[in-house]
Amino acid sequence: MTKEEISQNGQAKVNIPRDQLKAFLVISAPIGSGVGCTMDEAKKALADHNVTYGLIEENIEEALLEENWGREYLVAQGKEAVNGTDAKLIFKFPLPKERMGPKADEQGNVNYHDLGLVYNVRKGSPLVERIPPTEGIPGTSISGTEIVAKTGKDVRLPKGKNTVADNEDKLLYAVLEGNVNVIDNKVVVDPLLQISGDVDYSTGDIDFVGDVLINGNVNTGFKVKAEGNIEIKGFIEGAEVTAGGSILIKGGITGGIKGCVRARENINCRFIENSNVEAGRDIIVKDSIMQSFIKAGGSVRVNDKRAIIVGGIIQAAQEVESKVLGSQLATQTIVEVGINPYFREEYQHLLKSKNEKKKIYDNISNNLQVFQKSGVSPENLNESKRLTLMKMLEDFKRLRQEITEMDERTLYLEEQFNRSHSAKVKVLETVYPGVRISIGQAIYIVNDTIKYAAFVLDEGEVKLTSLR
Repeated sequence: MTKEEISQNGQAKVNIPRDQLKAFLVISAPIGSGVGCTMDEAKKALADHNVTYGLIEENIEEALLEENWGREYLVAQGKEAVNGTDAKLIFKFPLPKERMGPKADEQGNVNYHDLGLVYNVRKGSPLVERIPPTEGIPGTSISGTEIVAKTGKDVRLPKGKNTVADNEDKLLYAVLEGNVNVIDNKVVVDPLLQISGDVDYSTGDIDFVGDVLINGNVNTGFKVKAEGNIEIKGFIEGAEVTAGGSILIKGGITGGIKGCVRARENINCRFIENSNVEAGRDIIVKDSIMQSFIKAGGSVRVNDKRAIIVGGIIQAAQEVESKVLGSQLATQTIVEVGINPYFREEYQHLLKSKNEKKKIYDNISNNLQVFQKSGVSPENLNESKRLTLMKMLEDFKRLRQEITEMDERTLYLEEQFNRSHSAKVKVLETVYPGVRISIGQAIYIVNDTIKYAAFVLDEGEVKLTSLR
């Protein structure tokens, strides 16, 4: 058979990748007297390969054109499956690795007192949000069969101690106030903050919403603040320590003239030396109070074997008790009882503030009287002057109300100052010259050594009586 006698029509060849998402068509040229491939033949070839979905008609037509014979054309496109997204956790607080370490300001100054050791949360604070996984969207192959989509992987909320999830398990909340942390991949809220050693440059300052336990000292220049109680196994040395509850110190308080130790309730320690110490209730000291400023809304007691108070100012609403008061060197020691020192401070502030407001009030009153005498009606004033007049009237009413409230509070405090009959100073062994004792408004200056006595208020005077 000669070459001229060989004859073959154009052929349609279909190529399909393994993922079954695409079909490609190649049209071969006819041979001899053969004719080109037709649309029907091309579609039959696709059908023979089970290509039934996503046909691209215009591309088939393009492939059939004579000038495109031998070129590969995409003639069917399936729909790829979209896998679901995995669940993810969004933390509502900075993780320890993100927040811990010294902070630098815009000028590059590093603050070694703020190391991010503590992150406070309140009861009900959201801690972690879980974004649920999605199921995914199925795809379709070029043969029309479904391509299964993978569902995203789920993850559980990292529930730890003192946390609770909502009904849908989408949000994790704090059950109580405390320090939030991540321990063993669980979010925990601890109402007790424990410091294993000292409060120093390794911890920075502490500001906590719960109780604090410090197993070492609080060093000079650092601050510890807690809304609950503070327990310190060592000493406080020239630091600022503030508690919303009580403060218990196994050692003592020293060198704190620049710092201050304050508790809303009680303070209990071994000694106090050259320090400022304030308590809303009682201050209980084992050994000594020396050259310190002490303020207690209740009583101050130094009650161990070597109990001594010498130097400084001791203020208490109820009682001051010690074995020894003052020293043989006649060290000036001031003891004031019978007046709550916080009331005394408030009273002095009130008087100063009231005098300042009274001056402003009187000045406004005079201006209003001048205007009233002028006989000018407010309606005849321009907008600016009318607004000024209205402002004066508002300030006048407000100041009158504030001064009335201050007068009432001042009267209440003065009544409290007169209730000093139950206050006393108890000296279980010796009180030395140089000690000044005030009960209420009465003063007693000790000029001679006195043994085993109590100082009480009797008929407006400080008098000695036996210990009872």
